[in-house]
Amino acid sequence: MYVTDALYSRENRQKIVALAHDADILFCEAVFLEQDRDRATERYHLTARQAGLLAREANVKELVLSHFSPRYQDCPEALYREASEAFGGPVR
Repeated sequence: MYVTDALYSRENRQKIVALAHDADILFCEAVFLEQDRDRATERYHLTARQAGLLAREANVKELVLSHFSPRYQDCPEALYREASEAFGGPVR
């Protein structure tokens, strides 16, 4: 399953979780950190935390992040850490 350019809304969350339910791998955008959630919402993107929450709720086995904002090029580990905390496991 692959998710990109998705607003974190109740409707989208339900659709993504249903589609990704019990998937072996979820490839998911993590464009912004949670501290920049307002910007993510304005641009119809997910935060790393939201990606982790979606993966956890969908009970996926593995979460792979993609589509990072260039603003984090010096600290991509922050995106992985935030997603991992929300997912409850390691993230690639």
